[in-house]
Amino acid sequence: MFRTLFVSSVCSSAVLLAGAAIPARAALFSFGPQDGYDVQSGLVYGDVSYYNAGQFGANAGGGPGPTQITADSGLWSVVGPAGGYFDNPADRASYILGTPPYSPTDPNAVASYLVGGHSGGRTDNWNLAMRNDRPLGTGAAVYEYTFDSYDFGGIAPASVTSGPVQVGFYFCPNPGDSAGTGEAPKDKFTMSFKDSSGNIGLEWGYARDNSVTWRTSPSNPWNTTAFIADQFNWDGLRVDIDLTADTFSMDYFDVSANIWTNIVPANTAMGLPLSDLTVLRWQLEDGLFAGLGGKNFFDDFSVTVVPEPSTIVMSIFGVAALGCVAIRRRKK
Repeated sequence: MFRTLFVSSVCSSAVLLAGAAIPARAALFSFGPQDGYDVQSGLVYGDVSYYNAGQFGANAGGGPGPTQITADSGLWSVVGPAGGYFDNPADRASYILGTPPYSPTDPNAVASYLVGGHSGGRTDNWNLAMRNDRPLGTGAAVYEYTFDSYDFGGIAPASVTSGPVQVGFYFCPNPGDSAGTGEAPKDKFTMSFKDSSGNIGLEWGYARDNSVTWRTSPSNPWNTTAFIADQFNWDGLRVDIDLTADTFSMDYFDVSANIWTNIVPANTAMGLPLSDLTVLRWQLEDGLFAGLGGKNFFDDFSVTVVPEPSTIVMSIFGVAALGCVAIRRRKK
């Protein structure tokens, strides 16, 4: 009886579902074991570039993990001068020479890393922690994350080439640094939204005093907002990208006021058109020591897409049709 009612509901609701947004619980989501993250992992300090981060656990396809992989061959990769516990590319390249498992030799004990499964999350006990306390002036830690189908509700991200895509998350920076007399605050963190060709459509970030900023391309100056990110609690960001119109908007959640505020108006042109949204680039500058070892935290990601055309829609109709046929046969 229950199965019949359920399939009948699917049949009658297929058209409604077909036109609806498809919310996806991203594999990034809360950066816990269920999302494929383990701060220790038993492998090379748990940096996300050394194991199959985001590719195991109930919300990320299941399967075994954590499992050491060839460095930078998973969803996460180090692309800048620092990262993976190394302060320069040459030392890291020497360390990861050959195939895993890599030797657990102490890689210079440099606190330049990105780890998931870190304690102290916003809604549970997990989050993503990024740290770079290399000496000031020696270079940023830069990582790239490549979205997969679990982030896009079962759809291949590169196949979503039109329509709206929304990315939302929460963050908590380390304490801010004061600018010198007469100086504007320098950059601290930058997130770039990229396509599969490497084009950057927009960037968001915050300066060393934690003032929230955005810009449409790396060559443009930052636009400073009225917000200073809360160093003790979780502010949020929501970015709406229109891949058809090549525009975006941005809303900011101020936890102290418990309110969302638009900071980038709708229909703002992107710096470069995005053919898709497949990569997030994370850049944390050097010389950060204040707070919990200079750690900056990120949590509770969500992705919402309306694919056009939608293979998911066709799947819904297919399943519904099969269910309806089965019901008709049973009634006969």
